[in-house]
Amino acid sequence: MIEWVRSSVNSPLPPNAFHVGQDGDGAEMYVGRAIFRGDILPAKVIPRRREAYVSHSGREHEITHYEVLVGQRFDWIGCGDGLVPNNAISTGKASTGENIYIGRAVYENTVTVGKIQQSCGCLYLSYQGKEISIRTYEVLVSMGQWVSTSANAPLPHNAFHAGHDSDGTPIYVGRCVYEGDHVAAKVIPSKGGAYVAYGGKEHKVTHYEVLVGHGYAWAACGGGHIPRNAVSTGKTRTGEPLYVGRGYHANSLMVGKVHPSHGCLYVPFGGNEITLRSYEVLVKN
Repeated sequence: MIEWVRSSVNSPLPPNAFHVGQDGDGAEMYVGRAIFRGDILPAKVIPRRREAYVSHSGREHEITHYEVLVGQRFDWIGCGDGLVPNNAISTGKASTGENIYIGRAVYENTVTVGKIQQSCGCLYLSYQGKEISIRTYEVLVSMGQWVSTSANAPLPHNAFHAGHDSDGTPIYVGRCVYEGDHVAAKVIPSKGGAYVAYGGKEHKVTHYEVLVGHGYAWAACGGGHIPRNAVSTGKTRTGEPLYVGRGYHANSLMVGKVHPSHGCLYVPFGGNEITLRSYEVLVKN
């Protein structure tokens, strides 16, 4: 979950504020957002000088009240010309209803945060009273997020790679609701969809979510054990949490569901639901 904390130029910087860069004088800069003339815009917050700014309508505007982004599970992805990844972080919408995203760029010896409007094909940042347009920039993204997709859609950008099928085809981490359970799915784009294990069989699904981002690792486990910070796909119909696991079977390294009360990992393979007692669990770093 993305957390924004209300603040002002006269308030202390919230703990764990997300650092974005430096101004020309070396003052540290943080990611903020504010409503300005009906748009929810990224703001550059500079606590040392008790200043914050947004860019709008060709000019830089100083503001006094805003929200600060807190947390560290974010990253920057290089982009340009209005493009943003699927896991890009939005500050909200413009008055026209268009999503606005957070970007940054190097400009005049600064690393400055600004707003990305896809319809304009650029990043806008504020600098010395002006609104500057930049065509090449970085976009702020979540390090871990589920993105809705389908068998007919392209694989989401930065999809989390988990393993390979027996023929070497890459497998990615997915999830979906199947018979009321929120289960892990092995996503194989080249084979037209994703597969889940349920009720002793392998089932193909065409609509699912894909895990994107990074900041994850695999922890060796077995017997239904679940390590700290394990990634859950959701719960069964009875309310038991299910987790993302992977294991080896028939020359494949594949994704499946860890069902703690069953003491195992279930993976879909060759039309069947395969039980593995030794496996790895996906955890957040």
